[in-house]
Amino acid sequence: MEVKITDLEKSQKQLNIELSKEEFDAFIEKAYKKVGANMELKGFRKGMVPRDIIEKTVGKDGILIEAGDLAVQESYKKAVLENNIEPIDIPNVQIKKIAVGSPLAFEAKVFVMPKVILPDYKKIAKSVKKEEVKVEPKEIEGTLKWIQRSRAKFSAKQGPAQKGDFVEIEYSSEDLPEINKTNAKKDAFILGEGHFIPGFEDEITGMNPSQEKINVKIDIPKDHSFKKIAGRNIGFNIKLNSVQKVEFPEINDEFAKGLGDFENLEHLKNSIKEGLFKEKESALQQKIRNEILDNIAKDSKIDLPDVLVQKEQEHLFEHLKERASLEKTKVSDEELKKMILPQAQKKVKNFLVLREIGRIENIEVSEQEQKEEMNKILSKYKDPKKIELDPEQLKDYTKEVIRTEKIFQLLENLTK
Repeated sequence: MEVKITDLEKSQKQLNIELSKEEFDAFIEKAYKKVGANMELKGFRKGMVPRDIIEKTVGKDGILIEAGDLAVQESYKKAVLENNIEPIDIPNVQIKKIAVGSPLAFEAKVFVMPKVILPDYKKIAKSVKKEEVKVEPKEIEGTLKWIQRSRAKFSAKQGPAQKGDFVEIEYSSEDLPEINKTNAKKDAFILGEGHFIPGFEDEITGMNPSQEKINVKIDIPKDHSFKKIAGRNIGFNIKLNSVQKVEFPEINDEFAKGLGDFENLEHLKNSIKEGLFKEKESALQQKIRNEILDNIAKDSKIDLPDVLVQKEQEHLFEHLKERASLEKTKVSDEELKKMILPQAQKKVKNFLVLREIGRIENIEVSEQEQKEEMNKILSKYKDPKKIELDPEQLKDYTKEVIRTEKIFQLLENLTK
């Protein structure tokens, strides 16, 4: 078998493969055996039909096509293995020459894993600085207040709304078409906590349930985040639908004990501190990893294969469709795919960069590590036997997860 390999653009290779007459004759013999093995004719046992009758039944062209298929599959696979080629898609095959008693020649074009030229990734990782994780007392107090608010008691209140009451309102504005009377907005909040534009809540204070105020003029601050109304004098129609009195539990030892297995308030605060620390630590780790990978990828040279980018683009597109109803937007499928193309390209590039670092550093994953990770995943399901997961796909997935984690840990250990 003769193989000639040509490099094409976008990480494609062209394999021109030719089998000698003798090599192809062997595949013709295999074709007769394969076709005859399943053939059943009266007077002959299954698989024992003579060659001439097989030929008359399926025709010489049928045998030739079968021989060609067998030859292409086997010789292509052999050429790929012998030349250390990593295909990432099904090859596009064209038969150039095929006939009984002659050599077989065919051409196969296939996308392959691209060559990745990395910068000095260790130097880049070393240049990234780690921040110290700290939890401030005010953060613990803020969490305590959030828990306190979540356990507040509400009761109906007669009389005007005052600061500290829970109010439900409806508002509109003729100055803003998007919230005119037809499109009036509803909201609910604790009065006096700065939920709305400065001055807006002052207008609600003193109102009684079902009371309305028409065209109340409010000066919007010039630095307001909503640029459309910043610095303007806007008229609002406000209706107070209901008022409720709010009672918050006192934050003390009894409060802490009521939340779970806590001895006292100090025990609860320590638990909150530990939880906040872990959250910050996890967020910082992800930030560092992203920074390292982005900096390495930025200086890496890769001819991204279209097939990988398109697959990732399609994956992102389907994920977006699951999360939001695209029918409610004016963006077409094609426009959306175009918008997410840069993200798909970045994800593919990052994957290839990590993969190359893993190859250079000889990062391996043991069978035991895979088994433990698979058990962790399956333990999250009540009945793992009912999960529709392909065992081999799960195995490949867990291997990639562990391998990626090891690569990131290697890079993180280099940071300052």
